Amino acid sequence: MEITAGLVSDLPWESVLAQLVIWHHEFRVGSGSCDERTAVEVTALAAMAQRLDHLETGVRSGAYQVRLSGGKFRVRHRWNPSVEVADMILAEAAAPTLLPKLSETERRWISTRPVDSRSGPPPAVLRAAVDRATETIEVYRQAVPEGQVPDTFPLGEGMTAGDMVRVLAVIMAIASLCEETAHRLARLESTLAHLQVPQLMSLLAEFCPTVSTAHQALAVERLTYRAGRSCRTSPLVQHGDTLIICPPLVTPRAVDTIMLRSAAHDPRSFGPVGREQGERATAWVDWLRTTPGVLVAERLPATRADGRSAGDLDVVVVDPVKAIGVCIEIKWPIDAVSLPEAMKVENWVTSAARQLDRLRGELRSRTATVQLPDGWPAFDSIDWTWCVGTPQQLCLRPLPVPEMHATSLRYVQALGTPPGLEALVDILVRPDLPGEGEHFKVIKRSFPVGRRQVHLDTIGVSTDRWRPRFRSEPSTEPEREAG
Repeated sequence: MEITAGLVSDLPWESVLAQLVIWHHEFRVGSGSCDERTAVEVTALAAMAQRLDHLETGVRSGAYQVRLSGGKFRVRHRWNPSVEVADMILAEAAAPTLLPKLSETERRWISTRPVDSRSGPPPAVLRAAVDRATETIEVYRQAVPEGQVPDTFPLGEGMTAGDMVRVLAVIMAIASLCEETAHRLARLESTLAHLQVPQLMSLLAEFCPTVSTAHQALAVERLTYRAGRSCRTSPLVQHGDTLIICPPLVTPRAVDTIMLRSAAHDPRSFGPVGREQGERATAWVDWLRTTPGVLVAERLPATRADGRSAGDLDVVVVDPVKAIGVCIEIKWPIDAVSLPEAMKVENWVTSAARQLDRLRGELRSRTATVQLPDGWPAFDSIDWTWCVGTPQQLCLRPLPVPEMHATSLRYVQALGTPPGLEALVDILVRPDLPGEGEHFKVIKRSFPVGRRQVHLDTIGVSTDRWRPRFRSEPSTEPEREAG
């Protein structure tokens, strides 16, 4: 209806369609065709359910404070929204703007389709679409500031990230043709593609000749939604012997997340995927080594008096002249594409802060010691700042331990090369964030829930020109502690 009317709303279609997929699998209460009036009603209910889901997730996680006044619920941010705005702007800045355009072969096929046609594209058109999808995926992956998952990354059972990318390129090519047809011809029915499973496997055999048949089938199985999975990362919808491709759920900007989460859902693959993700933390070391006058080391073991391990320091950077240093506990969770997944990343950071605080306590009390590399100052002579680092997501939730900080590799990379470790310490302790009124505003959105009205704070970003900056003069207030 939006396409036909030439409108663009702020309805989160990915979330609404995800809700419809979940209902389709969990509540099998109907059969047969669905008329437009019923479809509109169900879609409106799904939109309402998404608002409630967002609200419930935020309230349960502590992100919102709720008050009942005059029979109406007022829901406000409990945490600093500037952090979320920073993530939003940095994510937008990382999105590529120069994407491959629709080829003449694809454009000609779309424009000459009969109005009542339900047939799929001929091989030449699909080949052009697959080539375009492959290039689009690569552009998105290369644009990630903190680095993409390499094609050799193992996804379990012998399948690599490169294998999954080739399969996704075919699926995304079909989705893109559907979406382009819908927008160019205002044809609602072309927004979904329906394929018999053998038909999809035949296409994969033709367009992914370097991927084994077993891995093609494994990729399709992982990408097919099941109860307990996320349709953001398992976006194929199964209905009997038919697989439905829904374009808004199949997006090239989330290819790495799709392949990692669909693999990690299998308990047999979760451990190996997590370990391989941890190896990507070397990106932190590479960036920190650009800081003038510092020494950088990683994975320094801490040992208790009885010889038992107390853990290790993931990344340590020291300015030996100024006797200051930073210990960073690196966590590399799979990037979030939904609010519940973002809350899980918050949980990772909270857990990591407690873990680092426990080790910090042992080092302070000298029940454990860490041996710095030869030529470094003694550990106890350094004024330490303690931090948790993630790849993309800043932490909204206040950390549960004092004098502990959190940041992301994407955030610090946006700062550019640190002028010195003192400037980096200052930005970890007092992050430079977007300002309310200047870069964003908090907007009150109202909607009914039963007989009550809910007034919910939402964020409106007014500019994309903000970037974090190092301060010319670091803070003189000592907000960190000695080791």
